[in-house]
Amino acid sequence: MLNYRIKTVLLPPLVRLAYGGFLIILLLIFCGCKAGPEPINYGHDECDFCRMQITDNRYGSEIITDKGKVFKFDEVGCMIEYAMVKNLIGDANQKFLVTDFATPETFTDATIAFFVQNDNFRSPMGSNVMAFDSEVSRQKFVAESGGSLLNWVDVIEIVKQRSK
Repeated sequence: MLNYRIKTVLLPPLVRLAYGGFLIILLLIFCGCKAGPEPINYGHDECDFCRMQITDNRYGSEIITDKGKVFKFDEVGCMIEYAMVKNLIGDANQKFLVTDFATPETFTDATIAFFVQNDNFRSPMGSNVMAFDSEVSRQKFVAESGGSLLNWVDVIEIVKQRSK
């Protein structure tokens, strides 16, 4: 009697294998599609361009590829240089994220962010460019500390000039 119960509960091996494969495929479909930013582990993660340790939480940035791979950088300058080397600039399938200087460790879309260059605020690799998620935050910073107003295209041009 006990032997009969065990046989009815267990599925044949081929059915178990097919069921397991189906669950794995569903997991990959639903979990793999959410390509979002990963928190930068400041003081531990290293920049994917210059290989220096990422330490300042006001300047971190990331590229998220169309396949969901995340690349981390210590500042926007390294992110742009990496993107230029990999031919990613202008590719709408890639996400470029920068840290909001006013709220460190918070990412904002680099293509629509508001930037300031101010040499009194030293960024890790010397571009001295800060990103803000709103015009209000940027204007408040400039009123208090000064600096040049930039947009995404301006920042790319600055990095291109520096890397010549």
